[in-house]
Amino acid sequence: MLEVLFSDSAAGSMKYGMHHGAEIGGAISVIATDEKGCPVSSEETARLQREAEEKERRRWAEAVPLESSVQDILPFSLWLSIGPIDEEGIGPAREATLTRLLSIYPQGQQTAAEILTAARQRLRNLLTRASKEPVRLWVDHTPDAACGLRWVLAQLRPLGLKHLDLRVVELPAQAPHKEGGLILRNLGELHPSEWGGLARDARVLPAAQAAALVTQWQTLQAQNAPLRAVLNGVLVSADEGLYDPYLRRMLDGLPDTFREAELIGRTLGQFPLGCGDAWLALRVEQWIADGKLQAVTQPEPDSPLYHRTLRKITV
Repeated sequence: MLEVLFSDSAAGSMKYGMHHGAEIGGAISVIATDEKGCPVSSEETARLQREAEEKERRRWAEAVPLESSVQDILPFSLWLSIGPIDEEGIGPAREATLTRLLSIYPQGQQTAAEILTAARQRLRNLLTRASKEPVRLWVDHTPDAACGLRWVLAQLRPLGLKHLDLRVVELPAQAPHKEGGLILRNLGELHPSEWGGLARDARVLPAAQAAALVTQWQTLQAQNAPLRAVLNGVLVSADEGLYDPYLRRMLDGLPDTFREAELIGRTLGQFPLGCGDAWLALRVEQWIADGKLQAVTQPEPDSPLYHRTLRKITV
């Protein structure tokens, strides 16, 4: 069974989950403070440590094994919801987009090159094996997963969709929490013990539906907008300023001089936008270029671009 995902963090969690039969859980460390931010006593820390270990043990004891192999995990972390998509496969436009996004991190260009090399190899692997083995597609409700699903089906189309064994596993947009209430989640947040249970919800993806998803991707390619987003459950093209109002709302609540990391962190924490810190950092960079903000400090060489202080500019 080939396991296709669209997040490296999700792939890492899945790999760990496959080992649960031979290795129950993993190391857990507890750091606790009181209401004043002071460390709690060693006795309290030990008690919390035992509770955390017991909770982890129960999760693995109740886990459903995921019957697959780590060699069959094929993640495609291509950030397809951002940038131009009017090309086939993984071409220079995708390379330029990833390089731009990852430029906010130290060694970003090298990281982008590594991601692209790995993705191209995985795509060759997928196309070689898909006509002989089942393909299980794991998706959530993030724009990258929605785009990734349609993109990978477009790559598989020349093999003949009706001849392929395609299955899809979709994480509910709102997953029930064991302690009550509902939480919004993406596959990257899934605990390693949960993959096997979720796999039981896999459904066959009919060739007609797969073909319709390919057609949707072709439409998006023709529009070739700066962004793609899931609005009211529908994947649509969007302007580059789509997420700006959420940034502005958080910016209004900050002092005139503020830490950029706080602005981005608050935005991502308050609004489940489905985009990462890189795109928001690039939008802030554009505001600086437009004269709306001013950089007061520069980040350390080994820190992301947004680890700096900014100042609001009043006109």
